[in-house]
Amino acid sequence: MPDDEYFGSDDTEQEIERLSRVAKQLFWTTPQNRKIHLTIPPTVYPPREDTDVLAQVVQQYPHPSGKRFLEIGCGSGAISLFAAQLGFSVTACDINPYAVASSQNSAQSNNLEIDVREGGPGPKTDGEVRQWAGDTPHDVIVWNLPYLMPEKNTQHLGPLEEAALLDTDDKGLVNRLLHHIQSSNILADDGVVYLLVSQNERGKAARTLCLRNGFAVRTITTHTFDDDECLEVLGVWRPFQHHSKSYEEEINSTNTSLLNSDEKEGGFLQAGRQTAGHGRRGRPWSHEDVAFAGSWVIHERSTMPNPGLLQLQGGLALFEAIAALTESNDTQILKWPNDVLLSIDGDLRKVGGILVEGKSQGKYSRVILGIGCNISSLQLEKDGYSIATLQEVRYRNHTYFISSGDSSSSCLMV
Repeated sequence: MPDDEYFGSDDTEQEIERLSRVAKQLFWTTPQNRKIHLTIPPTVYPPREDTDVLAQVVQQYPHPSGKRFLEIGCGSGAISLFAAQLGFSVTACDINPYAVASSQNSAQSNNLEIDVREGGPGPKTDGEVRQWAGDTPHDVIVWNLPYLMPEKNTQHLGPLEEAALLDTDDKGLVNRLLHHIQSSNILADDGVVYLLVSQNERGKAARTLCLRNGFAVRTITTHTFDDDECLEVLGVWRPFQHHSKSYEEEINSTNTSLLNSDEKEGGFLQAGRQTAGHGRRGRPWSHEDVAFAGSWVIHERSTMPNPGLLQLQGGLALFEAIAALTESNDTQILKWPNDVLLSIDGDLRKVGGILVEGKSQGKYSRVILGIGCNISSLQLEKDGYSIATLQEVRYRNHTYFISSGDSSSSCLMV
């Protein structure tokens, strides 16, 4: 057997033996305390504690009636059937044909309508994406990801059961899914993805992968088992995806320009160069040889948000974006509430910062959030202070990041 092959011929024999077992009948209780009858054949993943955790998150989605819902790796179909009860229009898929049959049968026995398909993201191409996801963008995509790490030369289940428990994909299933979202229309512009992951090595990497690919990500909930294993559900989305985006080669200040514009909430402006960039209390912000400078309209409503909280949230967003882009977790430091410093050779130097500004117009408050980040510079020593750049971390870690132009907004727009 090749070194990179996880299953061998002996597993085929064992899989055939497993499939001769009798299917189980059980009732799964939803978060609304309703019973769903499930028929679960051998090799199909049954509802467990992680199913209950994901169901709680699905229940919190506002106004589900008529929204399109896709469950990847549906297993017994419990989550998809619950989503149908809530009013979603449901598509479900699984690479295990027995899971497809199980979900279809349980839908009929519970008088619920869901579209169940065979397939899903994975290392092997099995038809087009539309085969398992359909032709229409989904408002919600959920995936209870296989969260155990495979170990060679250890006892394991058969291929179909392991597909529900282990991520044996070298590239990683989260990577596969993000690629499909970026290259197809499976997620609506304002849609959200809920990923249930473990806080093991691969699960922790999921958050970084999302940020590096231009997605926003937040922890929705966590659950710790008796053996101290911790699961979390990540909410993943593309912020302000369908809002206006503009680029100016040179401008005085992106914050000032947006603050005095008619751009609606979610509007984004990036500058190739700022001639009058500024920080808190009007302090000047120099635009380095290559730098990111962009601003968003993040609030235009009748109430004024907490400015201190917005500063901190923006600072954390920049902090996480830099960590994802540079693949470094120990060089950047968040200086409360809005500056990010890099620790390089024992020196702490500022690499970027955020600025929140607002004004009131009649009954509406308009708030702008700007991000400035040094990417490269020929002059690190300034008059009385030093700066840091991402290029310094790049050379130390041998990583790559987008350096300039309008496309860089996707990396820092978190």
